[in-house]
Amino acid sequence: MRPTASGIVFLLLGAALTIAAYRFSLPGMLPAGILLVGLVVLSALIVLLASGRIAVSLAARTRIVEGRPLTAVGAETPIEVHVRNRTPLPIGSFAVEIAMEDGFGPDRSLRMPGLAARAEDAAPVVVLPTRRGMSGVKDVRIRIEGPFGLVARTRRTGSGLTVAVAVPDQRLPLHGSPRSSAQPSDSRHLMRGSSTLDFHTREYVPGDDMRHIHWASTARLGELMVRERAHEETPLAVVLLDTLGADPDGHGADIAVTAAAAAALHHLDRDADVILQSGDVRVSALGTRGCDAIRLESARHASGAQVPDDVRVPASAWHVTVCALTAQRADALIQTLPRGMARSRFVVEELSDSGIGLDTALFGGALTLPHEWRSGSGDSR
Repeated sequence: MRPTASGIVFLLLGAALTIAAYRFSLPGMLPAGILLVGLVVLSALIVLLASGRIAVSLAARTRIVEGRPLTAVGAETPIEVHVRNRTPLPIGSFAVEIAMEDGFGPDRSLRMPGLAARAEDAAPVVVLPTRRGMSGVKDVRIRIEGPFGLVARTRRTGSGLTVAVAVPDQRLPLHGSPRSSAQPSDSRHLMRGSSTLDFHTREYVPGDDMRHIHWASTARLGELMVRERAHEETPLAVVLLDTLGADPDGHGADIAVTAAAAAALHHLDRDADVILQSGDVRVSALGTRGCDAIRLESARHASGAQVPDDVRVPASAWHVTVCALTAQRADALIQTLPRGMARSRFVVEELSDSGIGLDTALFGGALTLPHEWRSGSGDSR
């Protein structure tokens, strides 16, 4: 708390009048001097009481995933600042200063109108995150001035807000198509889905149960057709994300994370189950909720995280995507895969700068990663 320029003038003038009253025996100046100093003291007491009783809270108007607000780099993120007057007296206009975490946009300052006794108000703020990670509002301070603008106080409220900032969605092509992994699944008619059984028709073979004849197909084709059932299967894709050796000031980890998220979202779009091995964190994703789980992990992934050397890839996986910073790490992970498993390989150090688009405010612009995906099976790369 400190006096403003006006408050300093009042204090100096009041002190001068008081001294003059005693020095030059001018008693008429004493009440005026005391009044000026008293106004500053009264203003300070009011500011001290009012500022200590203003409560501030924050809320992000975006979707919540696992109890955490989720947004993306370059996406407009609305935040509401709620203020409440907990005193029985009205409060005049005051300022709210919002300090952002690094990469969550510039700091903001709002001017709030006066609040009646026990009243509350809210003000919207739109931020534009420029960096992935667990970010948000670092702190909120209020600055309030007393009557006549003689004293001002700035107080930290201790309010903050943590927001998960995911990488922007990208859709990168991957080669190959889902294949069934179970031995009995040789039928071309099996469909992927969430139920357990699928039915198809085939030609009648002597010995088939006549109760299984599919009469509609028989009438349409002119020969006996039998209805047969088989277990449905949902393909499984695995994404390995390794950012070992990431430069804290570089963009390599963010590019690898974006590529891994793009691969996972690609598989989810094709109705596959996905396992994302993000460093030593394993995320299982399925459907719409799986997409949000992938986005959340793209925000949580710590640069420099390493996929364990003994990572286990299910034998039922039809495709594995390896995303790494260096060819050495990518090759080491590929060596752990079962022989003959289809895979794609994405290595950041093999990309040309012209295709990365790092001049786009780090994924805040229209970033399009280059389609440098290599796929194959067996020992080929």
